[in-house]
Formats: sequence, C-alpha cells, structure tokens
Amino acid sequence: MIKKLAKASYTKDKLDEIKVNKIAKNLKNKDLKVYVKDIKTLESKKTVTVTLPSDDSLKEIRNHFIKIYPDKKLVFAIDPALLTGLRVVDYDNEYELSLRGFLEGSINTTND
Repeated sequence: MIKKLAKASYTKDKLDEIKVNKIAKNLKNKDLKVYVKDIKTLESKKTVTVTLPSDDSLKEIRNHFIKIYPDKKLVFAIDPALLTGLRVVDYDNEYELSLRGFLEGSINTTND
C-alpha cells in the first residue's frame, strides 16, 4: 500500500510536493519511514549522476548524456579526485571510466 502511495505522489513524472505533504501528514512514523524510502528509491531510478574531475567540457558531456538518457534527470557533480575520466551512477549500476578506476582495476587484476 505504501509503494502505491509513493507512486501516487507523482504528477506528470515529477514529485508533487502538495501530494507528498498530504500523504505524509496522514502516515504513522513507521509508515512514513517506509514512504520516504520508497520515494528515494523511485527518485534514484529516475536519476543519473555523472561525476567529472572538472567542469571544463561540461556542456559537451551534458549534451552527450541527454542523448543517452533522454527520460532521466541528469545530475552533474565535480570531484577532482577522479583525475581524468568520469563516473556514472544509474540507479544501482556504477560505471567508472577514469584513470583512478583503471589503475585500481589493474592492481586488483595483478593481485588475483
């Protein structure tokens, strides 16, 4: 029932704040925790996070990802620790295409 309420919290594929407030006011604390968790899960399924080492080529990369994920909300973050490349998180799939990821993968391969 709570999952149905979470899905009903959307209007035209966007979270409706008015609906969320009405539903949240009528739930007990235990059910409210489950409801919030379900909303977070639904939001993460609709969101792709792209992490870059800098914002140098952000415009070109944004245009590229809009073509790849036309129906998802794109979130871009900057993490200088990536060195080069990028990291993409699409719900429970994470892809790291960076120098750091390559080096860590090489080290793990040689240790196996």
